[in-house]
Amino acid sequence: MKKAATIILALSMVFVLCSAAAAKTLKIGLSSDIRSLDPYFHNETMTNSVLSNIFEGLTDFDPNLKVYPMLASSWKVIDATTWEFALRKGVKFHDGQPFTADDVLYSFDRIMHWKKSGFKSKVNMIKDVRKVDDFTVRIITKGPYPILLRKISYVKILNSRFYKDKPDEFAALHANGTGPYQLVAWNKGQNIILKRNDNYWRPLPEFKKVIFRPLTNDSTRVAAILSGETDIIDRVPVRDVARVKKDPKLNFFMRPGLRLIYLQMDQGRERTPYVKGKNPFLDVRVRKAIYYGIDEDAIVKYVMDGFAKAAGQYHPNVVSGYDPAIKRPAYNPDKARALLKAAGYPNGFAVTLDAPNDRYVNDEQIAQAIASSLAKIGIRVNVDALPKATFFPKTDRLDTSFFLIGWASTDGDGSSFLDGIVHTHNPDKGYGRYNRGRYSNPEVDRLIEAAGVTIDAAKRLGLLRKAQRLALVEDQNVIPLHFQVDLYASSKHIAFQPRADSHIYLYGIKSHK
Repeated sequence: MKKAATIILALSMVFVLCSAAAAKTLKIGLSSDIRSLDPYFHNETMTNSVLSNIFEGLTDFDPNLKVYPMLASSWKVIDATTWEFALRKGVKFHDGQPFTADDVLYSFDRIMHWKKSGFKSKVNMIKDVRKVDDFTVRIITKGPYPILLRKISYVKILNSRFYKDKPDEFAALHANGTGPYQLVAWNKGQNIILKRNDNYWRPLPEFKKVIFRPLTNDSTRVAAILSGETDIIDRVPVRDVARVKKDPKLNFFMRPGLRLIYLQMDQGRERTPYVKGKNPFLDVRVRKAIYYGIDEDAIVKYVMDGFAKAAGQYHPNVVSGYDPAIKRPAYNPDKARALLKAAGYPNGFAVTLDAPNDRYVNDEQIAQAIASSLAKIGIRVNVDALPKATFFPKTDRLDTSFFLIGWASTDGDGSSFLDGIVHTHNPDKGYGRYNRGRYSNPEVDRLIEAAGVTIDAAKRLGLLRKAQRLALVEDQNVIPLHFQVDLYASSKHIAFQPRADSHIYLYGIKSHK
């Protein structure tokens, strides 16, 4: 009897020790995988979110998008086009090499000039980055640039000695930053394993190990949080919100998001690949007919279960550039049919709508609802829903005529959408990197570029708003659908709070003692 009690006690101790060890591993279920380990390859929120735990910039944002110093300890304005940054001393990369000004110069040069960089529009106002000494750099801009501190947050600093002279594929598969966590392994489609950087320059985060798992199937992701297989999940499916909220082991979080879900159309070619005959999207009346012909209120109510807000412009009201004067027009299929008739399409036309099926909340279902809505005005839509790993390269190479996509201005400034999506595609200057519809209006370009060098806040806001009115209200360059509401769930054993930019920052996540 005594021996049995001893065995039970020993087993109990093992269980406690194992539980304590497991508590130091944080498990997160993500709605999609990252696209690359290269922080400059593609401006995509999921990728940016995960990599922000490995790499750091000179500046960063708090959960409410307020700028604070990161690898730059301080800065000062020398003149209208020159900023000087004091770099933080004593910081080391994950391989133990010291962080210095040479790494800053290398990183800015690569993000600005690498032909595959997905972030050129963030740094296209920077003329030069110069080394003053090992811990001081100066950034020279092409003109006054009031939002520099926001834009350079996208420049995650790379270890120049680690990456220099390596092929593109090396950065895509290796990671060496200064962040609180370092890469152990990325098993594509299965998991991303990180371990704590025990030489981190700030107080150490609590969890020694973190496992991100891409759980792209909604049911699987919910099952994982309900069973305790994961500690946090993003993108709680709207149909499962009530179920998650009722579970006493879980916390549910709802935060208005920055992400606009919208439609882009081919506006750059006389012939477009997925429509027979001439390209109907070249006619603004067709584009406006589509806007009037989509019952977005029904999509919000029935597809999104109310967890979205119908959009009438590029930005939610927390982003600089929001214009209260721009409202979404009411659903009006009669007006839509009249516009199509005036444009020479009294019987509509057929087109393929490309959409991801694993990137945004109910993305495929939204696309199907759009197809149903547009059928009522004579536009026959075939939905081609694809995994994001296929969808993004397809739209990047313009193998599309009409597609559903999303964008979040995670730096809190309207220039993010205007520079990247509205401005004429210009690879040399970095404008229009994600303008896959190839919309172009020289006056809109002028307004966007003028806003970039305008110091006066009121005048700059006026330029941002004027650019949006011209491109969206007059030219209908895109079709806004809705702003997502971000939905998360976490174990009650975890202290977690969502951020405005939808990123999951591991630093600061703790377990409840």
